[in-house]
Amino acid sequence: MRTGASIRLRALALGLVAALLPAAPAAAHPDITMDCHLLFNFEGSAITGLGESWTFDETFSAQLLADYDENADGTFSEAESGAIRDETFARLSAIHYFTFLTVNGESVPVPEPFGFKAAVADGRVTFSFGLRLPQPLAPKTARIGVEIKDPDYAVGAALAAGEPILLRGEGAESCRAVIASKPADAYFDGLVIPQEVSVACD
Repeated sequence: MRTGASIRLRALALGLVAALLPAAPAAAHPDITMDCHLLFNFEGSAITGLGESWTFDETFSAQLLADYDENADGTFSEAESGAIRDETFARLSAIHYFTFLTVNGESVPVPEPFGFKAAVADGRVTFSFGLRLPQPLAPKTARIGVEIKDPDYAVGAALAAGEPILLRGEGAESCRAVIASKPADAYFDGLVIPQEVSVACD
């Protein structure tokens, strides 16, 4: 049976932190942090899917390596990455894989992820995966908004420094990413204000 990181993240995903730990003070910090990159995939003038990557802090990365790097070579093989997908990442479906989507301001279901991969660089673990939209969305006529967050704030998600958003594919040339704070969506007793990423096209 896996221990450490997988159990910890499973507990977070199932919303068990509050039951297992003493009540956290309002100024508590998340147990895990992750830097996020987001990709919008274009085909023609429409967005057909998203790509996400989450790079975890060194402490949680070390726990993942201890649990899943069976040959202790500092990387994840295809089989080891598959174990993380099946035993840890899949559990996050209970909280939408930390991904919250809106179309024209209305919440929509998060598609089932595909292409999951766990990788290691400079001692930090990154999860990468894709999401295919049920139907293409043209940003000129349909506004898509994406927030990556854990409403329980056991995992602190933030857009990575530098250029965290990528628009890829034919049709993306006249478009740009827009990052905006969303006070109306504040969580963790209103102390954490998420950032929403949307796309605007000329």
